[in-house]
Amino acid sequence: MARGSKHHDCPITSKTKRKFCSQPSQSVVDDGILEAGVDTGEEQASEPFTDADEPLSGPFPGGPHDPSVLKSFKSHVAAAIWFNKERDPLKLQNHSYKLTQWVFDEHVTNHKFWSYIDGSRLRPLVNCSYLIGNRVVVSAFCERWQPETNTFHLPFGEMTITLDDVFNILGIPIQGDSISVPEGVRLDKTYYASLLSSTLGVTIDEAKNEMSRYGGNGVTLEWLRLRFQSVSDDSSLEFIEFAARGFLLYILGCTLFVDKTGNRINVIYLHFLRDLNRVGRYAWGAAGLAFLYRQLGLASRVGCRQIGGYLTLLEAWIYEHFRNVVSPHLRVEYSENEPRVNRWEPRKDAGLSLVYVQALRQQLDHMQAHEVIWDPYRGHREAHPLLEITFYTGMLKCLDIVEPYYPDRVLRQFGRVQTIPRNPYTPSRVRRVSDSKSYEVVYEYFDGLWQRWRDHVLADANRSTPVKFSYDCTPEYLSWYQKITHPYVQHPDRVSAAVDSNEENHPLQGTLDEWHS
Repeated sequence: MARGSKHHDCPITSKTKRKFCSQPSQSVVDDGILEAGVDTGEEQASEPFTDADEPLSGPFPGGPHDPSVLKSFKSHVAAAIWFNKERDPLKLQNHSYKLTQWVFDEHVTNHKFWSYIDGSRLRPLVNCSYLIGNRVVVSAFCERWQPETNTFHLPFGEMTITLDDVFNILGIPIQGDSISVPEGVRLDKTYYASLLSSTLGVTIDEAKNEMSRYGGNGVTLEWLRLRFQSVSDDSSLEFIEFAARGFLLYILGCTLFVDKTGNRINVIYLHFLRDLNRVGRYAWGAAGLAFLYRQLGLASRVGCRQIGGYLTLLEAWIYEHFRNVVSPHLRVEYSENEPRVNRWEPRKDAGLSLVYVQALRQQLDHMQAHEVIWDPYRGHREAHPLLEITFYTGMLKCLDIVEPYYPDRVLRQFGRVQTIPRNPYTPSRVRRVSDSKSYEVVYEYFDGLWQRWRDHVLADANRSTPVKFSYDCTPEYLSWYQKITHPYVQHPDRVSAAVDSNEENHPLQGTLDEWHS
């Protein structure tokens, strides 16, 4: 696919004179001004496609016009919204508040215990989590997530949570061994019970009983807390090690690997906590990103009603890049040697009714490229370095979850001019359907590729050139992107008013004022 070398300012359009058109004219593209237009598709369809779970084979009303990239778009929540089929704000599976329930007696010394936690390099997760998630913010951004590209699609281009974001927002390792169970390990109930017994010091019968309480291969977070929170330096070294593994498993279950079970964590992660001196050598951040990518993919389906994964990472990423829209509160006591997640006081939900999601949706639909903070760490790279592994191109893995990672789709987030990216990888098996319970995506993966990540970084020639303005992209990119995306989530004729959201008589103006208050 062609790659332009000439850089170009991305378009800045008038919000109050927005036009909707099918395709940009060539003169408009050549002049570097892409009209914020979209084919409403009124002449094509007036109701959602009945075959929503079939791959996209032709143009979709409002885009994409080229179906080669977003092949599962008909089962996407944005496709339903286009036809006025709304979804309530998502339920957030946020277990961060449970971290405050594991209470350590301040009068008891725990130096040995904390030395293991510090060595794991996961301790930043203990104090950086947002206790309450913002359903409005998360729901509005999930409407823009496209699992084929693992990026958010906005009117002016793609953005995503990168390894750079994970490292600087959370301060946990993104480089090291993958969270991948070695081949030959038979994952059955006998193995899980044995793993739980050997790493946490419980009997086989206790292990089986705990796992059987809810079925599956997990233990409850409460069980871990009640069993090990009494640890102290006076405990035996063996119990301190058991407690350290239990606490690390508890942390992972409250943060990186929150699933939809509500209160459990899969015991398989204990496989990576066996040797407490090696825990810090795993790429926990990369695994957490793969897990979140999968959760975002599930949440993009029209039938999904909740989302898991580490939503603190997602919210902090939004605050970093979209603070001009969501207006988070800055912590005045923040210092740059801390993880960037500590920079923000999370916004509380202004309300849970759909009107709040619609208000933010319309703001994002009207947003322009220059309003984004593309590289929020620029100017702070001494404290928040851009690691070379950020440009790794390939698969990220978390146990049986494998998700592709495409830094070439978001070059502006690294201070580079955005060019047309390569085509996404093709899964070996895929079923991205409306019902998230039937969602299945399988990619080929080899641990050796991740271990040799230096051989799979984006070549310098494909990293484009430095930007003059943070939102720079080639004119070829603008024309290409308009064809393959669905740039606006809200149908222009079905918004709450026919006027722009910044006009005084807009019916959502009170909502927007409350949002920014």
